[in-house]
Amino acid sequence: MTSSPQFLLELDAQLCFALYSTSLAMTKTYKPLLDKVGLTYPQYLTMLVLWESDDLTVKQMAEWRSLDSATM
Repeated sequence: MTSSPQFLLELDAQLCFALYSTSLAMTKTYKPLLDKVGLTYPQYLTMLVLWESDDLTVKQMAEWRSLDSATM
């Protein structure tokens, strides 16, 4: 493995790309399961939050999911 400046600019050397790829893979893995119950992955995450604590405000749920409350 090299640490030349050129290597540091390559896509495979970018942590952000690894995280993005992993996120896409996880969403793709969950999709067939969630399609059966009519949920998207973000909706599933919201349901998990509600199952853990059903007395949250929209603002609190948004904070828990790191979203703007308008997105919720």
